[in-house]
This record gives sequence, C-alpha cells and structure tokens, in this order.
Amino acid sequence: MKKIFLALFITSICPLSAQQQESRKFIWGIETGFETQLTNIQSLGWNEPDKVPVAAERHAQGGSAGVFGRWQIWKGLSLQSSLSVTSLPVKIRFDEGVYETFRFTDIEVPLHFVMTNPGKNFPLRGSILIGGRLGWNMARQPSDKVFLLRERLALDAGMGVEIRLKNWRLQPELVYSHGLNNIHDVRNAPYDWVIGRIVRDRLTVRILVWREP
Repeated sequence: MKKIFLALFITSICPLSAQQQESRKFIWGIETGFETQLTNIQSLGWNEPDKVPVAAERHAQGGSAGVFGRWQIWKGLSLQSSLSVTSLPVKIRFDEGVYETFRFTDIEVPLHFVMTNPGKNFPLRGSILIGGRLGWNMARQPSDKVFLLRERLALDAGMGVEIRLKNWRLQPELVYSHGLNNIHDVRNAPYDWVIGRIVRDRLTVRILVWREP
C-alpha cells in the first residue's frame, strides 16, 4: 500500500513540476536612462560647510544605456541582470579656487530581484526592484590633487510600472543606487589628509523595453 501511495504522489508531482517549468521564461530588452549623481566628500576637521577645502557640486547629470535579461524564477518574481554604460561629469572645487571636472564612465553589471504584480492581463502592473551592482570607471583621471578608485559597489532599490502595448512591454522605472565602498584612493596626494570617505550615490530614471516571447 505504501508503494501505491508513493507512486501516486510521484505521478501527481511530475505534472505540477512540468507546469512550473513551462511557466518560467526568459526575456531580454534594452534600457536607457537619465542619471543624477551625488558625490559625497567627507572633509576632515572642518565644521563650517562653506569653508571645506574640497567639495563637489550637489548634482551631476548624465545618461545611461544598455541591455538586460530577465529570468522568471517564480510567479511574480524574476532575476534580472544587465550590462550598461553610464557617463556623467562631476565638478569638484578645491580651496585654491580651482575647479576640476572628473568624468565617471562606468561599465556596470547589476543583479536585481524584480517583484511584479502577477496579473498578466492588466494593462499596468507595478514592480519593485532590489539588489546590487558592480561598476568600473573607465574614464581617465584628470587631476593629481586627489585620486579615485575605479570600482564601485552599490545597493539598489527601485519601483516602476510595466505598461502593456500588445506584444511589447514598456517599463518606466525609478532606481536609487547607494554607494557602499569608499572610492578615495590614498596615494599621498596633496588633499589626501583633509579628505575622508568619498561615496557616489545615484538616482536613475530609466525606461526598459522588451517584446513578449
């Protein structure tokens, strides 16, 4: 009798497993976005913000573009990765009254979990994104006053709306990327001893476009 129940259990599980495998799918598409970066420079031993020796402009603006892939791992839950390029200039003021422009041209590989309303027939579906990213700045260092590390590690969170257009999907999205690593590279440069941590935070407004398989 136990063998009969075991056989019935296995035969009932197999169709369910096959259905779950069939429902999982892969999509890919393109993305483009508008970037705003806040470069936080910690000044050591200075209590008056107007007199700090080094400061970055509050908001630097640029753009991004790339391709992404999304794997459905459960109903309403997907794993998404992409390869993108982001470029923007940051103007930094030194206490000598000199401004220098540092360009950040990053190749980035994000990895995100995407939670989407599972109703397929809805014309609009909300989504929530959370995950992280690793980036590498390819731009040349323009200054010997301070040196910056090229790698950037960040934690991302965002939300968007998926819009259904027949066989196409359009998803406007807002993503906040919080920099985790200190990019100040101490090399005994002139300003190394008045600067502490330097962290890059970014806010992205982007659009993802893909075709349903």
